[in-house]
Amino acid sequence: MTMSADLIATCWTIAGNVYPGTSQHLSPFPLEDRIRAAADAGYAGIGLWHGDLLRWREGRDYAELQRLIERAGLKHIELEYLAGWFADGEERQQSDAVRHDLFAVADALGARHIKVMPPFGNAGWPTTRLIDEFGELCAEAARHGLLIALEMIPYSDLPTLDAALAVVAGAEADNGGLLIDIWHVLRSGDSLDAILQVPARYILAAEINDADQAMRGDIAEDSMLHRKLCGKGAFDVPLFIARMTEAGYRGPYGVEILSDTLRQMPLEQAARQSFDTARVQFAAPAPQENTR
Repeated sequence: MTMSADLIATCWTIAGNVYPGTSQHLSPFPLEDRIRAAADAGYAGIGLWHGDLLRWREGRDYAELQRLIERAGLKHIELEYLAGWFADGEERQQSDAVRHDLFAVADALGARHIKVMPPFGNAGWPTTRLIDEFGELCAEAARHGLLIALEMIPYSDLPTLDAALAVVAGAEADNGGLLIDIWHVLRSGDSLDAILQVPARYILAAEINDADQAMRGDIAEDSMLHRKLCGKGAFDVPLFIARMTEAGYRGPYGVEILSDTLRQMPLEQAARQSFDTARVQFAAPAPQENTR
């Protein structure tokens, strides 16, 4: 038995020498070249970074970008990312400005979902506040036809699937749920079987990649610098796909590889290798037992 799914070239996988969360976050590759490279490699979707979108808007409009994406045949648009949606003060003002920008892009491009970051820094935001603010975000996003996918990150304030699920389930929004990344699940200490405890209605997006069994450096460094192409590390990517399927997920999979090795590749090579190594994971036989 084999499985298949549409694959999304997430923004960082084909952005070249960039580092999220730093001053070096704008891709050296023109957006039109990344769209073409993703489509030529076989991807069915692309992830777009807020900073790159603002740079595009300086000289061109989003209608032109939409035409490029449509001509390339890419049908899934992921927008990255919204942080601070739960905050107040200056952090919230900045977040609301990004929210406004991403909603405008979504309207123009027909985006599928926005990737949403959890809180970081152990600021102690109450779960009730996170639930309320997430629910309000989802209600506003619904008016733009968007899914809101909260990503569980093991070095954030929502470090497990259970913690992130408590927020999205508490909000009970039809368009709100989780983005589940194999890296984050395994580095959180959970087994892939933990995915089976997440109700299907709350699984809205997925990401695959690979890594060594042992972390290199601290967990943030390992996440940002040392991920691997699917099948080139110790993760059981076919088992992850099988568990996601068992849990009821039928959507596209983002290929997200934050890697100093990939950052140095030519654009077309990064797109092709990331796609080819991800695609073969869906051709692997489905596992017969709950082992890794």
